[in-house]
Amino acid sequence: MAGSDGNSLTNYAKQATLRVVSGTETIVAVDFSKAKNALSEVMTSVVHEHQLRLVSRHRGKEAMLLVRREDLAEMLESFRFDPLLTVGDGEVTAELAELGVLGFGASVDEALEDLVCELRRYAQRFFERFSFYRATDRAGHGPWLLRFALTPSDRQLELLFEDSRREAEPASPGAATAAV
Repeated sequence: MAGSDGNSLTNYAKQATLRVVSGTETIVAVDFSKAKNALSEVMTSVVHEHQLRLVSRHRGKEAMLLVRREDLAEMLESFRFDPLLTVGDGEVTAELAELGVLGFGASVDEALEDLVCELRRYAQRFFERFSFYRATDRAGHGPWLLRFALTPSDRQLELLFEDSRREAEPASPGAATAAV
């Protein structure tokens, strides 16, 4: 812990934390002012020791969860993208129906690149106006968009291919669809 008393993080944790029990889950909670004074130690426990920390103030009425970025991304891995491609008459449409996002292009690659650009825009709007979106029927999009936003931009396209399936079915005469 920062300061002259020389307490280790273990001693700090014993003094400054309380156990928050919700059902069978326990997360170590740290009072805001104590977390602020020992921010380096709190961050070390979150980032290097993979420990979740619940920082609270006003006697627990307000709280925020601290979690390592990569750990959160791992927790969100079950939120998979399932794009549908429609090919017809010189145009390809890539669709993420569960999110209502479309990408267009003259080729599959162009349509998927456009889909990634549209997802970036949507994720940015969603998190900039989160208090609005969380009160709409789009609130459930949060986990997918958070997973996408946490992924480095040079790897976002790869998210669309995790469950790659390449079975094409005709959507209508002259058009074909395929799940990517």
